[in-house]
Amino acid sequence: MKVIGEVIDATFAPLGMIQAFVILALILAAMVGLYFFVGRPNTLDSESLRKLAKRRGWSVERKMASGGRGYRIEIRPTDGSNWSCEVTRYRNTGKGGHVRKTEFIDPAANLSDAMVVIGPAIPEKEAEAAAMLFGRFGGGLSQMLLSKLLGGDAESVGDLQLVKDADISDATVFATEGTPVDKITAAYTPPLKNWLGTHRDEKAFPILIAGPNHLRIRLRTDADTADSLEAFLDHALTSREALARR
Repeated sequence: MKVIGEVIDATFAPLGMIQAFVILALILAAMVGLYFFVGRPNTLDSESLRKLAKRRGWSVERKMASGGRGYRIEIRPTDGSNWSCEVTRYRNTGKGGHVRKTEFIDPAANLSDAMVVIGPAIPEKEAEAAAMLFGRFGGGLSQMLLSKLLGGDAESVGDLQLVKDADISDATVFATEGTPVDKITAAYTPPLKNWLGTHRDEKAFPILIAGPNHLRIRLRTDADTADSLEAFLDHALTSREALARR
C-alpha cells in the first residue's frame, strides 16, 4: 500500500487537485465500463444461464470475442430440433459503437418461394415514401433501404415490397408477390401482441423474417440475462408453432 501511495503521489503531485480528481474519475469510469461490458457477462449470469439450460433442455454456451471486446451466447436444443439462437454483443472499434443483437433461426421452417418481413411500425409518411421509392427504383434501392433491418439477407430479398394494408397493429410488413400475408399476420399477431405488452422499446421489437430457406426472429438488442433470453425464446418458439399451423 505504501508503494502504491508513493506512485500516486508521484503521478499526481504536479497536478492541481481538480485536475487530479478529474483524471481519477475518468480512470474509475473506464474501469466500471470495462467491468459491465466484459466482466459482468462472465460473472453475473453464468450460473442462471446454466440452470436455464438444464431446466429447458438446451445447450447454452458463452464465447468471448477476441481481445475481450464482447461475447456471444449460443443456444441450441438437445432434443435434435433444428433451431438455434445467438446473442451477440461486441464493441465495434472501427465505427466507435456497440453491436447488440439476438437472433433465433430455424432452417426447417419455410414459406415455399414467398418471403415476408414484419418489423416495427414506420410512421405513415415514411411508409408511403418507402412504398414510392420501392416502386420507382426497384430491387437495388430496396436492398439498401432494408439492409439495416435484414443484414445479410438484404441481397436475396428479390422484389420485397411494402404491404400498406397489412392487418397487424404496431408493425410494418414487407412481402414478395404471392405471399399469403393475411394468414401470416393473423398467425403472428397474438404472440407479437403478447410480447409488445411488456417490451415497448423499438430495439426489442421481434423482427420476423420468413422466407424459402428459414424462419428468423431478430431483436436489435442483446437478451443477455437468463430471464430475457428465456422470454425471447418462448416468443420465438410460440411464433414458429403459430406460423406452422396457419
